Amino acid sequence: MTTDAPNTTTNKSEKKRGYEEGGQKIELLRAKWPKAFPAKSHEVRPLTNGAQQAMVEEFGWSPDYARAVLTVWKLRPAYCNAILRYPTRINLDGSPSGEEIDDAARATATKRLEETAARQARKLAKLAEAEQQRLHAAAKESAQAQAPESAPASIPNAQPEPAAPPEPPKSGKLLVAGWWQGFASNPHTWAASLV
Repeated sequence: MTTDAPNTTTNKSEKKRGYEEGGQKIELLRAKWPKAFPAKSHEVRPLTNGAQQAMVEEFGWSPDYARAVLTVWKLRPAYCNAILRYPTRINLDGSPSGEEIDDAARATATKRLEETAARQARKLAKLAEAEQQRLHAAAKESAQAQAPESAPASIPNAQPEPAAPPEPPKSGKLLVAGWWQGFASNPHTWAASLV
């Protein structure tokens, strides 16, 4: 009796490895087929259904590994937008393949874009919540720092500190209100400030 368990395990490990290494392998694909894997988002086009087999033949990858690497590329928003924007697919050399984009591919692309938008919205909501919590904590800390500390116990027979003398104005202009009082208390300082 034979079993497919070892093969299934190999397939799963190949897929996992393909997903993990997919981002790096895109650079290899871009070097080999620059028109099929462009660096600029607006140049991305839907790929032919034969792309996976071409990758297997060119690089000697397993079909599961090639599928996973290709999936990493196809999950990108730029690729999903290309599926919705263009009516036909291209070959890996950039030439038209003659394959049309079907409704199932458009529905999958739309679903992926919606999922991506929802993830982004959740991420932004978490960031906004974290920022709100940070601001709340900072405001609370600031309020505690500004709150007057409890008054020290009064010291018996303590003399109150004398009030500080008023500072003279910094400019040569005299302030009419309170001028005479300031002059009377310290005429030398006021005379020096007028010079």
